Amino acid sequence: MSGRKISEKTVSIPEVKKIMETVKERVMEIDEEGMSHFQDITYNYVNQFAKMSDKDAKKIKKFLMDTYELEEIYAINIVNIDPQTVPELRIILEKSYTGKTLNEEQLQEIIYQLKDLKTS
Repeated sequence: MSGRKISEKTVSIPEVKKIMETVKERVMEIDEEGMSHFQDITYNYVNQFAKMSDKDAKKIKKFLMDTYELEEIYAINIVNIDPQTVPELRIILEKSYTGKTLNEEQLQEIIYQLKDLKTS
């Protein structure tokens, strides 16, 4: 099965997991052999490393970009890594123009809000 590039978009690991689940279903309908080796490796990887649902990932990414005006790539990195402490969050944001301007209280508030968004 060869693929072609229709569009390009940066997505988080949980979003890739959702995409790969759809791909797996479609491939199984078309081909008895299933996914290619590369697709299978990707599917296993995202299942192992996705730390939240794709709905939570989208919600958190949108929240970080809208509320804190973080660049998309840093919002995605936060979703992928799911930091639990301020030092972890600070490391993710150390090269972000917007992230550098956040103070300790704002970073702590982001950690609390991430937990709330995942449970709601």
